[in-house]
Amino acid sequence: MTLLELTKKKNLKTVIIILSTAGLFTLHRYLGSFDFFTLNVHRPSFFKDMLASSQYYRWSVAFVLYFIVPSLIIRIGFREKLRDYGLFIKKPLIALFVTLLGIAIVSPFLYSGSKAPEFIAMYPAAHNAGASGYLFFKSSLFYFFFYIGYEFLFRGYLFMGTKDDIGEWQAISVSTLATVILHMTTPVKEMAVSFLVGIVFPLIVKKFRSIWPVVFIHAYIGIAFDYWVIINSGGF
Repeated sequence: MTLLELTKKKNLKTVIIILSTAGLFTLHRYLGSFDFFTLNVHRPSFFKDMLASSQYYRWSVAFVLYFIVPSLIIRIGFREKLRDYGLFIKKPLIALFVTLLGIAIVSPFLYSGSKAPEFIAMYPAAHNAGASGYLFFKSSLFYFFFYIGYEFLFRGYLFMGTKDDIGEWQAISVSTLATVILHMTTPVKEMAVSFLVGIVFPLIVKKFRSIWPVVFIHAYIGIAFDYWVIINSGGF
C-alpha cells in the first residue's frame, strides 16, 4: 500500500482507527495507572481504600477513553452512525439466546479457575469487593461500564471499523492481537483465554452486527469470576 493509497477515505479511516486505538490504550495505561491516581487525583489516608479507589478510577478512565472518545471520532470525525459499529441490535431474542448460551458454557470454567492460587492472588481487581455485598455490587457496576468501553473499542471501533477495508479475518487478527497485548501482565491461562475470546467474540459481533452479546458475556465472566474468587477465599 502506497502513501497515496493511504490518503483515500476508506484507507485513511482504517489508519486513524488503528493508530487512535493504540493511542487510547497507551493513554489509559498512563492516565489510569495507580501512580497517576495517587499523585494527581486522590490521596486517601487508608491504603486499602486507595487501592480500591484507584481501580474504580481506572475503570472510569477506560470507559471515557474506550467508549466516549471513539464515539466522538465516529460521529464528528467520520460522520458515521454508531449503529454501524455495533451499538444497536436487530435480533434481540436470538442475541439473548446466544448470550445465555455463552454464559452457560463459560460458567464451569469460571468456577474451576476461581480456585487457582494465581487468580486468587490477583482478583478481585477492586481489592475490597469481598468485604460486603454492597462493595461487591459497587465494583461490579464499575466493572460493567469498563466492559462496555473495552468491547466497544476492540470489537466495535477496531474490528467493525476496519473489516470492510482490510478484510474480516485481518480485522479479527488485529483485534485479537490488541486484546492479547492488553492481557500480557495476567496469568498465562488468562492470556491464552484472551486469544481464544479474541477470535470468537468478533465472529459473534459480525453475526449480529452488535457488541451487546459479547459485552454481557464478558461482563459476566469478570463479575462472576470475582464472585467465586471471593467465595472461595472466605469472603462475604
